[in-house]
Amino acid sequence: MSMMQNRCLTKDIAYSQIKQKITYGELKPDQVVREEQLSKMLRISRTPLRHAVQMLEMEEFLVRQPNGRLKVASITKEEVEEIFMIRSMLEGNIANKAAKTATKHDIALLTEMLEKLRQSFRLGYIQEFVSYGNEFHDYLAEISGLKTSVKLLSMIKDHANRYCHFVSMYGKWNDQADEEHHLILQSIKSKDGASAERAMKNHILSSLNDVIKRLEDKERSEKGRV
Repeated sequence: MSMMQNRCLTKDIAYSQIKQKITYGELKPDQVVREEQLSKMLRISRTPLRHAVQMLEMEEFLVRQPNGRLKVASITKEEVEEIFMIRSMLEGNIANKAAKTATKHDIALLTEMLEKLRQSFRLGYIQEFVSYGNEFHDYLAEISGLKTSVKLLSMIKDHANRYCHFVSMYGKWNDQADEEHHLILQSIKSKDGASAERAMKNHILSSLNDVIKRLEDKERSEKGRV
C-alpha cells in the first residue's frame, strides 16, 4: 500500500471513530476538543487527523469557534425539529413505496427485525433497541428502490442517530414505539402505501417529541444544579 493510500485509509478511520464518539456521547455536546488530544486518543498523526476534522466540520459535528478552538456541535431543539421533520417526509415516502414493493421474504425479515426490537426494548437493552430500529428503517429504504430519497436521508441520518442515542442516555423511549413499528409493518403487509406513509410520519414525529422532552428535562436538571 502506498503512503497516499495509507493516509487516506487512516483519515477515513479517524473520521468514523470521531463521529461515533460524538454520536454515542463519548464526546459530549459543546465539549472543547484539541487536535493533539484526538491524535493521541486515536494514535494517528496530525495530517490525516486534520482531514478527518475538516470533514466533520463540513458535516457540522465539530464546530470551529472564533478563537480557533474546536468543540463538539451543540444539541438544540431547533436542529432536531428540522432534522426530524425532513426525516418524516423522506421516510414517509419510502414506507409508501416499500408497501408496494415488499415481497413475502421482505415481510418475513421485517417481522423478525421487529421481534428483536421488541425483545431489546423489554429487556432494557437501549443501544440494541436503537440499532434494531435503524436496521428496520434501513431495510425499508433498501426495498423501496427510491435512490434519491435514500441518498438525501443518508445526509441527515448520522445527525438523527445522535439525537436517538441522546434519548437513550438521558431517559428511555416511549412505549408507543413498539406499536408504531407494528402499525407500519401491518400497512406494508396490506400493501397500503398511504397508511404506511402516515404511520411512518407519525412514528418519526413521536420520536421527535421524545427527543424534545429529553432536551427539556436535561435543561431543567442543569438549571436546578446552578
